[in-house]
Amino acid sequence: MNNLGDCFDYAVNDYGAEGSEVAELFCLSGVAREFERGNAWVVSGKSGVELFALIAERSGYQNGPIPDCAYRFEKTPEYWAGWILAYLQWRLGESFEDLLHVVPFDALHGLYYPWHEASEERVASLICDMAKKTPRQTKLAQARKRLKKTQQDLAYESGVSLRSIQMYEQRQRNINEASVTTVRDMAKVLHCSIEDILEPVFEYKETSAA
Repeated sequence: MNNLGDCFDYAVNDYGAEGSEVAELFCLSGVAREFERGNAWVVSGKSGVELFALIAERSGYQNGPIPDCAYRFEKTPEYWAGWILAYLQWRLGESFEDLLHVVPFDALHGLYYPWHEASEERVASLICDMAKKTPRQTKLAQARKRLKKTQQDLAYESGVSLRSIQMYEQRQRNINEASVTTVRDMAKVLHCSIEDILEPVFEYKETSAA
């Protein structure tokens, strides 16, 4: 949480990048996936500045030399946005990409007042409520359209019935409850992992006291 907070703080306030742009590059560069998998060399093996440098290197982002990091007496809204984003990913178990769809970086940044004074648990509950009100295409439909395939193309190439695909994309049937074989066959045709076409749950469960 601290490292991702430092990364966004540095990127915006020292490097001069746009927070929303850095969030997008964070996902596109694959660094977000490393975070999600808990790879120690990314999660805790790099400083915030080094983390931003890795994102910039992988994504080909260049906006001048990497400046020194200025010391700040107080945590910035950009720091809080990165810090709470890391917490939400861990607490809710959803991908950074799905989280940022529900609450884009600029919107998350806008929650700083007054939510930075609230507990992390209250923010997690808020994001889950927001997710329930956020319309979006299913991840299956998004993956299919990225490859410019029709539903009929996907049905023919995967062996999954056209009606099933339509029902998954219209959320009349829950793809998360489909058989592993069905999801695997569609993912193979779409050149992605099974997780890439499963739907985020955004279910907030209160933790019980020890």
